[in-house]
Amino acid sequence: MLNKNYMAGNAHLSSEAAEPFEVRIKRDKPELAQGVDKLLELVPEEIYKRAFKNIQTFNKRGDTLLIVSGGILERTFLERDCIPALKEAFGVTKVQIIG
Repeated sequence: MLNKNYMAGNAHLSSEAAEPFEVRIKRDKPELAQGVDKLLELVPEEIYKRAFKNIQTFNKRGDTLLIVSGGILERTFLERDCIPALKEAFGVTKVQIIG
């Protein structure tokens, strides 16, 4: 039987509520904060919330943006709705999304 409380009794595991994407990026990667602000201006709020709610990793190297999304559904939203805005906001020519 599957134990739904798999963390009970394990001192090595902890959980915390996920913060919104823009809060995490601005805290962990301040060099990308300006791009996030521009992205918020370019993408309608409902699309932004749907596409960016489960982003796991977000990195920029040179002219490439690498995004690890929370799954195939989020990847689809990003690819369909956000590629041009991501390129403009972060000044990149290539966006690679893994989901």
